[in-house]
Amino acid sequence: MTSTTDKSYATLTSAERTFVDEVARHYHEAHGVTWEKGRVMAWMIISDPIEQTLPQICAAVDAAPEDIEQLIEQLTLAGLYRRIETPGEETRYRLVDDGYPKAVSDTFASWPEYHRIFQFGLEVLADADDSRRKRIAEIEELFGHIVGDLADMSRRWEEHRRTTAV
Repeated sequence: MTSTTDKSYATLTSAERTFVDEVARHYHEAHGVTWEKGRVMAWMIISDPIEQTLPQICAAVDAAPEDIEQLIEQLTLAGLYRRIETPGEETRYRLVDDGYPKAVSDTFASWPEYHRIFQFGLEVLADADDSRRKRIAEIEELFGHIVGDLADMSRRWEEHRRTTAV
């Protein structure tokens, strides 16, 4: 495949556009993310070259800078993207190697704390009426159930990574 330095959304291959749009559709339907932001998330996974300037990203996903600058900054702060600044050159961004697995692991790592907080909430509402307590009890039960599976899931993922590492 040729370099996509000067690619626009219209010049992506049909398969690339389908992938970019499928990711965007998922983020839009599941999380209310705009199509442009969802396309950015997909494009940065498959971009070539891996480092992209803001104008290159905008061209590839058919978006204006103001539509995606905040997302780029959020994903940089979250550790998914890395900002590359070279004197005399335009700032570039790239997907951090292992960024998505780390972000997911970090999210899961915070869930035991959510569970602890909702357990505390049940104690706080110990004398409250059932209709009020029910809301927090459902959330506590959800996190309790999920947290019970997280340690095993994390262990299996690390084992998979260790055994499939090149």
